[in-house]
Amino acid sequence: MKNNNSILNESKKPGFNININAISFILGFFLIILSSFSSSAQKCTYNISVKNNIESVNKEGRIYFMELQNNSGDEIEVKLSVFNKNSEKNPDNTNTKNNVFLTANFLTEAGNDFEGKLVLKPYELINFQVKVTVPSGTPIERWNNLLVNAISDKCPSYSPSLTLYTFIPNPEEQ
Repeated sequence: MKNNNSILNESKKPGFNININAISFILGFFLIILSSFSSSAQKCTYNISVKNNIESVNKEGRIYFMELQNNSGDEIEVKLSVFNKNSEKNPDNTNTKNNVFLTANFLTEAGNDFEGKLVLKPYELINFQVKVTVPSGTPIERWNNLLVNAISDKCPSYSPSLTLYTFIPNPEEQ
């Protein structure tokens, strides 16, 4: 049977110390890698939302009230875009082959035009609007699907989006 002194002496052998040092190095390396992934993922936490994404439009157009939320501790610049998608199912499950194209532009919360570029401070929430209008000659009783995207240069692989569904009713039935 070995005494306590011989166990302590065995733990001081060079091979044993190298293994502990190697394990410590590897664990430290993985912790650094994990923290860098965690901090870069934190920079990519922003969301876009809308109060109601299914509406009908009248002759003045339709305003969708939107929010962009920065959920990170970093300032981010987000570029918004909107385009006619018309490839998703319509809310009433009708085929999209008869969908129409509408025009859309971004407005500030106060209703002023802007180009779709927003700078958000850490944890800031910005309200904005998407105004949808019907071009002259557009057929009635049809749907339109607009895709709104938000992308930041800090996280090009992360791009939250949502679809706005707009119905063009018969104005004589309103």
